[in-house]
Amino acid sequence: MINWHRLFGLALKDFFDGLYYDVELEKNLTVQEQYLDIVIIRKSVGNPPKTLPDGLENLSDHNLVTYKSLREPLDRWTLDELIGYYTIYRKQVSPDPKDLLPIEQFQLYAICTRKPQWLSHYKAKKKIKTGVHYYQPNSTIGCECRIAVV
Repeated sequence: MINWHRLFGLALKDFFDGLYYDVELEKNLTVQEQYLDIVIIRKSVGNPPKTLPDGLENLSDHNLVTYKSLREPLDRWTLDELIGYYTIYRKQVSPDPKDLLPIEQFQLYAICTRKPQWLSHYKAKKKIKTGVHYYQPNSTIGCECRIAVV
C-alpha cells in the first residue's frame, strides 16, 4: 500500500528545498503517538518561493497541514483534530506556555484528494479559488484554515 501522507509530505519537502521554509514530516506532538502530517516552518535564511502550490499561497511562520487521501474523508472531526494539534504545537514552539507566540504566526491547512461532501453545505465557507476554500472553525483559535482539494 502506498503511504500517501509521506509521499505528499516528501513532495512538499522537495518543493521547499533551499527556499525560505523547512518542512517536517510526521511531527510527534504528544507522549502518546499522535502525528501531525506536515509542518512547514519559515526559515530565517533562504529565498522565498516564487510560486506556491494551490492553497498554500498564504503561508505564515508555522503552517500545520493535514492531508487526506482518496480513502480518508476530510470531515469536521479532521478539522477538530487539526485545531487540537495546533494548540499543542503552539505551546511546544513558544518560549513559555504563558508567553505564546502570536496567533498571526500560525496557519492551518487541510488538503484532500476528494472534495468533502459537507463543504458544499457549510455556511461559513468562502471560496478563494477553484479547489481552495476558507473555513473559519467554530472556535476562537483566531487563525484560519484553508481547505484545498488537489
